[in-house]
Amino acid sequence: MNRSQISYFLLVIALLLSGITSSLAQNQQIQKADRLYDNKEFAAAINYYQKHLENSDDIAIKRKLAHCYLQTQKDSEANYLLENIVSNPKANANDYLEYANLLKRFRNYDKAKIFFKKYATLQPDDKNVEQLILSCNLINELQDNQLYLLKSLSINSPQSDFASAFYKDGLIFVSGRKNSSSKQVDGRSGEYFLDLYFSKKSGDHFLQPETFSDDFNTKYHEGPACLSSNEKFIFFTRNKGNLNLQGKSELNLYTARYNGSDWDKAELFQFSGQNYSIGHPTISADGRLLYFISNMDGGYGGTDIYVCQKLGFTWSRPINCGPAINSEGNEMFPFIAEDGYLYFASDGHIGFGGLDIFKSIFDQNEWTYPVNLGPPFNSSKDDFGYIVKKNKNIGYFSSNRNGSDDMFEFQQNPEKIQSLNGRLLAKDTKKPVKDVEITLMENLSKEKTTLSNEDGLFSFDIFKGKNYSLIVSKAGYKTKRILYFSQANEMSPKQLNISLDTTQWVQLNGNIIDQFSARSIKECNIQIINQTYKSELFCLSDNYGDFSQEIDPSTQYNIIIQKEGYFTKVIPNFKYQPNKFEQIELQKLSPNQNMELYGVEYASNSWELTQKTIAELDNLAGLLKVNPHILVEIHGYTTLNKGKKENKVLCEKRAEVASEYVISKGITPNRVQFKSGGFNSGRSALVIRLTEAF
Repeated sequence: MNRSQISYFLLVIALLLSGITSSLAQNQQIQKADRLYDNKEFAAAINYYQKHLENSDDIAIKRKLAHCYLQTQKDSEANYLLENIVSNPKANANDYLEYANLLKRFRNYDKAKIFFKKYATLQPDDKNVEQLILSCNLINELQDNQLYLLKSLSINSPQSDFASAFYKDGLIFVSGRKNSSSKQVDGRSGEYFLDLYFSKKSGDHFLQPETFSDDFNTKYHEGPACLSSNEKFIFFTRNKGNLNLQGKSELNLYTARYNGSDWDKAELFQFSGQNYSIGHPTISADGRLLYFISNMDGGYGGTDIYVCQKLGFTWSRPINCGPAINSEGNEMFPFIAEDGYLYFASDGHIGFGGLDIFKSIFDQNEWTYPVNLGPPFNSSKDDFGYIVKKNKNIGYFSSNRNGSDDMFEFQQNPEKIQSLNGRLLAKDTKKPVKDVEITLMENLSKEKTTLSNEDGLFSFDIFKGKNYSLIVSKAGYKTKRILYFSQANEMSPKQLNISLDTTQWVQLNGNIIDQFSARSIKECNIQIINQTYKSELFCLSDNYGDFSQEIDPSTQYNIIIQKEGYFTKVIPNFKYQPNKFEQIELQKLSPNQNMELYGVEYASNSWELTQKTIAELDNLAGLLKVNPHILVEIHGYTTLNKGKKENKVLCEKRAEVASEYVISKGITPNRVQFKSGGFNSGRSALVIRLTEAF
């Protein structure tokens, strides 16, 4: 072999070794990137994926890099990469869905619809995509009419900042800025770990933020938080970064008490520390209801909103707020306002893109359909963390519409406020009518209620250019709805003169007793709802269980009777009958009580539902619908003993099929559990056990 041949041979070997070394290096890069990706350290994984793609066109790696971009709010980079992915013949349904959602965030709704439809073609069973397409059609109807003024807070930092709770004369907020306890960078976001801060408000601006509590802030994530109305108790979220059995990092809820000089040591909330997340707390003004998010089993999507009730020194088991609130997506950052409205962020309801802010209220024994707050609160990016003062004149929310999570203050625009004045007159006498209840409605939302004065006059502050309706009601007169169409350029609207038709109201009399003891039940809340106008009348039963309330006999009503310690009872489509005295029975309830379903029937060794069994389960579903704060466990039994093993299989299957049927009727899955009761010759085939009731 001559020298030139030897040189050639060595060059070939060098090239081969170089290729092998390069291939090994690339494999090591991908392995490291995948480890970071699986641990949700998306910011840290980006560089490794980018380097790999310099010499590769691997679509699987592109998908992972696009996901990293989306998780770290690099939307432009994600858009460029996803556009490349969806043009690849190997693109799949999820690629189309990711790209469509991103296009929606860029407000390219027409193009987003194209890719939503492509996704629907490949995934025809996903009914949620219909709502996504609908949102693209409807979103342009929600325009910013400048009814509110927005101001970015001066205390925002280049890192993530979002509002959490009102406290003293300022604001508790969450931030990823660097401090003495937060020096480590979170590989998932590329920012420092989140901590709780406090900033006092002085006039129209906020003072330099301070860490809220060195005892609460640690090297882990803390926040968001909420406080009781007396500011003596705090609940806050902490994420230690520990992984569960599925390799996921879980949120936990902590609580502490203020002892007069300092905060006590934070303790784990009683339902935290499980194999699921609990976080984002908010507590009602009376301190009785605690709302939070969780991904526990029995929900509707990613994270759902749950509620617990205070029971002495403990809390009831969490109850899912149901399908009106929770969607197949993620519900997050709930805030329960003093007027009872629940504000929350969701990416599952119809919105502009990303997280949008919605509101709902528990009214007439159920949550109302969530209303999208629209601009300026919602944008094509993530909008969340809405909190508002009682008078609704000022509040805060957070958004990444400008690139990173920032806090915004909002106030009603005084230039957009005008007075709506009206006068109520009796149609026959033309005289003013006092003490008429007038409710101002915007869409289906009750905004304000007032009474007419001695001269029949009333007034509301309303927004210019918005349409409203007024529900007018008083005993002895026909209830009526008045539509008001406001003009944006109207300087001062004319006074509304509303004439009321007289009609004969009658006295609805009744008595409420215990179903089993027949004893009178005092202080029952009776809610009488006009089916046409949804207006309400209220009364209480007296010491003898008697109640009396004037109603319009020409109207149909729904009547809701509630008393602590009893099942709520609903009488639908009630129509007054002259000279009839209403005798109403309430059934007592207590945790762990059993209810036998005596009407159920099963064929031997079968769990197939018969018509009689379905009728009993329909009654159970109806009971659960009007008692949304009840959890049950269905026990299956058999009266034929075929051995312990066979008995358990049969009875568990009966209970499982029964629970599935009840859930199919719209009952939240986490409210219905099941188990085998086994052989018992004296029991019904299905027994319902109340595991929680309040």
